[in-house]
Amino acid sequence: MPKKNLSKPVPLEELGNQLAQRGDIRVERLEERLEPRVPFPHRHDYFQLLVVYAGRGWHEIDFQRHPVRAPQVFMMKPGQVHSWKLAANSKGIIVEFTEESLPKNSFLLDLVPKAFALPDVWKLGKSEFAVWKNKLEVMRNEYESRPSYYEACLQNHVGLLLIQALRTQGESVSFHGGIADQFKDLVEQHFRKEHGLSFYAKELKITPKQLSAVLQQKLHRSAKEIIAERCLLEAKRMLAYSATPVADIGYALGFDDPNYFSRFLRQNLRMNASLFREEAQKKKGN
Repeated sequence: MPKKNLSKPVPLEELGNQLAQRGDIRVERLEERLEPRVPFPHRHDYFQLLVVYAGRGWHEIDFQRHPVRAPQVFMMKPGQVHSWKLAANSKGIIVEFTEESLPKNSFLLDLVPKAFALPDVWKLGKSEFAVWKNKLEVMRNEYESRPSYYEACLQNHVGLLLIQALRTQGESVSFHGGIADQFKDLVEQHFRKEHGLSFYAKELKITPKQLSAVLQQKLHRSAKEIIAERCLLEAKRMLAYSATPVADIGYALGFDDPNYFSRFLRQNLRMNASLFREEAQKKKGN
């Protein structure tokens, strides 16, 4: 089977970036990727699992800069914006995959929604690192040598890595499941157009009052707060990494009134949009 090209540059919304070929899995050494294939910062529409064996530096994900302290896992989800600056002697493995990478009609597909709830970064203890490294080296050898049925081996090892992550980071995703999980999935699908509680309650076939109660119990937040937070994150991404006019960003996120959108940004950013964009541009060079 010929090696698929996962790094073909394609436009992604208005930021521009590389897109993984749907269903493929790529496993590469961090040493081969210290210099990004497209300029940082960027985002992609696939999962990127980075396990740092050794090295120092930083990895910034959605405006949060994390110091690299190996051994460590970084779990990038589709749509997140990131950049990194790592020491030249850094070592590790990068695994990239999509939902389509996992076998159809497999219980492994149930892991994908939960993967979105994993933290962006976590440390590995000595024994846990040994488990991760063993699985990753098997994957890298399969990817490089391509023996018979290597695709099936890679698929199953992606599942094993997700299981390992969910076992050790279970507390971080314990709230997921049931109505709260479905609500967050729906927000991810519809936040650009739907900001009202009634829409999501109708989709979930419960009353708005019931939905509010569930979210307060499970997430300790209101539907309005969750939707606003998701809109704000996307607005920050577009302000920082594109030249899209502020009003057009608002329209793209379902805000029909530019003045209201400006107030929304000012209230949540604690500065006006122009100043946020200016400061974000300055940080790119650091």
